Amino acid sequence: MSKPIMITSMFPNPVGHAAQRAAMLAPALNSQAMEILSVIPGDEPEGMAAPAPHDGSRGRHVTLARCMNDVKTASATALIRYGMRCSATFEFGRLYELSLRRASEADPAAIVMGWQAHPWWPTLYNFNLLRDLSRYAMRPMLLVRQEPRRPYAHAVFASDFSDESLQTLKLATRLLPGARITIVHAYNVPGQGHMRAAGVRDDAIDACREQMESEIRRAYARTVDELGTASARLSLALLPRPTGLSVTNYVNAVGADVVILSGCQRWLVDEWCWQARARDLIGKTASDLLMITSARRA
Repeated sequence: MSKPIMITSMFPNPVGHAAQRAAMLAPALNSQAMEILSVIPGDEPEGMAAPAPHDGSRGRHVTLARCMNDVKTASATALIRYGMRCSATFEFGRLYELSLRRASEADPAAIVMGWQAHPWWPTLYNFNLLRDLSRYAMRPMLLVRQEPRRPYAHAVFASDFSDESLQTLKLATRLLPGARITIVHAYNVPGQGHMRAAGVRDDAIDACREQMESEIRRAYARTVDELGTASARLSLALLPRPTGLSVTNYVNAVGADVVILSGCQRWLVDEWCWQARARDLIGKTASDLLMITSARRA
């Protein structure tokens, strides 16, 4: 039996773009249904009968009606355009807790979320939701920021060629069957600054750089072998440091539709660096983000 795709959002953030993108991903996930969880901030009004004229819960009833209308429009669009069946759940409370609870009940193939507005820290807020839902629901988590006019065409994945990175890439190639995937690897020659200060010639430093690039290309070749036929859509981009070109700059330069993130980090220092890079990607690009946590963190 196929699993549904779950769309989650806090009203008044619209769900239309997220629902369309989820419908586009459905064939790759072998899914025929979507479930929309729309969360309304605050406590649920007592009783769902029409409130009295001066009842303070009237505003929440009006909000619920608007929320239901938004979900109804998104569901009808998904059915007409993509033939996807939609069901909806409406809850009062906090988005993260309710999304995690619903994910454990519905057992979705993936979770899709549109960009969530926040008055002070939108980048941090959306990153925390993306990271935590991916890790604790153990499902691929997609953050949609652009109107989905077409299937994803170009994805960028910053890889360190670890086992966790390979598992992320394997699932990403299945979720994005029509997309070209560029593996980006940023590197630097260890001790380059000290070598220059000590008067080491440029040709010796260049030889060290060429050796590092050869090692990276061998790691890439192993990845290609592991992926088999799926590797036909892969390419490699090397970003030597210091060049001023970060992964974020590269994503903007090539106009990638979606950035793939591996949510599994083994060491505390790696975790800190990874979070900083991920927040930079969210804050300085307009691409959608797909986070995949392939295993429990050590």
